[in-house]
Parts: sequence; structure tokens; C-alpha cells
Amino acid sequence: MASGAGPMGWVRERELLPELFWAADSASQQGQRRAVLLSAWELVLLVAAAATGSADGAPWAWPAAVAYLGAIALAVVVSRQNPQGLWYEGRAAAESVKTLAWKFAVRADAYQPPPRSLPDAEGLYSFQLGRVMQAFQGSRAVGTGTGAEITETMRGLRAQPLAVRREAYLQERIQVQHDWYRTKARYCARAGFWTGVLGVVLPLLGLVLAVLRAMGEFGYDALGTVSAVAASVTAWSQLRQYRPLAAAYALAADELELIRTQLARLDLRAADAEEVWARLARDAEDAVSREHTTWQARREVRGREH
Repeated sequence: MASGAGPMGWVRERELLPELFWAADSASQQGQRRAVLLSAWELVLLVAAAATGSADGAPWAWPAAVAYLGAIALAVVVSRQNPQGLWYEGRAAAESVKTLAWKFAVRADAYQPPPRSLPDAEGLYSFQLGRVMQAFQGSRAVGTGTGAEITETMRGLRAQPLAVRREAYLQERIQVQHDWYRTKARYCARAGFWTGVLGVVLPLLGLVLAVLRAMGEFGYDALGTVSAVAASVTAWSQLRQYRPLAAAYALAADELELIRTQLARLDLRAADAEEVWARLARDAEDAVSREHTTWQARREVRGREH
């Protein structure tokens, strides 16, 4: 029995994944937090600069200058450190490693025996993981000293009967990933809706204020501030990619639900059960790997920009 096995015979994903995944995952989260924080502060400073710069009187020009100076400094930091690139690189690397680890552990795709014995499977895993390492060679998301080992839990789960492997995969991979996609899809859909609402309300507010100022009913020049806030909302929405991600996450969740049903209905007593299992588990990983492709594409775009 593999270490970390639960009472039902299946293992927890945390004990299964190799150190390389956790290193890339940690780098991605670090990059994400830094990218979001720096971008948020940059937008806040630009709005503050527009608000104070629009006020009457020379004293207000100094806070505007300070805000602009701060925004310039943050822009330089973002350009040099490229935390968004680390975010995307780490996510792409981590998810690629996770896919290979699960394929090996549950005998999916080309990892099924026979005719492949365990040493052949380990050789295939090392070869494919080497390709991942090569793709991210020199990346900050993959440290040079990070091990790419096959964990004992991966070997232990691989040695289990199909019934145990199926339960582990359904519980720890399919269900967890499905729930994550559903939750993120709902969150991104709500956020996309409200940023869309703001995209309409803010220009409308600017129109009202412009008319009032033209009629002499409003003295403060708020048009620049409103425009800065509207531009900031648009920039934030583009950074977080709410609408595209909501659609992508919902589609991935639907695919995983369909595959989960197929895996649950698989006849374990059939002569070709292992072969069908390997194909269905591969389809599940393919559904998840479309998200890897998105992260990889973003990584390449960011690489060309810097």
C-alpha cells in the first residue's frame, strides 16, 4: 500500500505529486500575488494622480506629481521583474508535471501495462518529464536543484488494482479539478459581469458630469478622474481575463463531468478494462491540459514582450 493511503485505499494528491510540481506551483503563486498587487497599486496611483491633478489650485499638483512618480516606479519594477511571466511559466510547468504524475500513477495513456512493464513506464515518465524541463530551461519557475523524482506514492498507487486506481483518480483528480473549475467559472462570470456594468456606468457618469459642468452646475473637473477609473477597470479586467476564463473553466468542468460518468461506469471485469481505462483517463488529462496550453500561450506572449 502506498504511503498516504486513505481508509478506502486511495491516496491524497498532496502525497502523490513530486517536488518539481510544488516548486513550480509556489513560483506561480508568488508571481501571481506580486503581479496582481503591483498592477493594483499602479492603477490606484494613476487614478489618484488624475483626481488630484484635476483639482483647482497649485498645491494639488504636488500630490499628483508624487502619484505619477509612484506609478512610474511601479511600472519600472513590473517591467524588470516580469512577475506575470513567472505566474504563467510556473502554472504551465506545474500543470504539465501534475498531468504526467497522474498518468504514471493510474496507468493512463501510454503508461498502461502490458506490454509496458514498470521500468518502461518509469523510463517514459523520465523522458517526458525531461521534455518539460527542457521547455522551461532557464525559467525562474523551475529551480535547477529541484528533483523530478517519481514519488513512492506514485509507485504505490500504480501497483494497486484498477478499482483502487479508479477511486483515487475520481476522488483526487477528477472531482477536485471539476469543483475547482466550477468555482472559478462562477467567480469569473460574476466578476466579468460587474466589470462590464462598470464599463457602462462610468462613461455614463462622465457624460452626466460633463453636461453639468457645461451648464455651470458643477465646478470640479471630474472628467479626467472618471476616465482614469474607467480605464483602470478595463485594464484590470484584461489582466484577470474574467470573461474568457469563465467560458474556458465552464467548458472544462462540463468535459470532466462527462468523463467522470464514463469512468464510473467502466466495467472493471471486462477483458479490455485496462485499455479503455487508459484511454478515458487520457481524455480527462487532455481536457485539463487545454488550460496548460492557455498558460503556455500566455507565457510565450509575455516572453516576446520582455
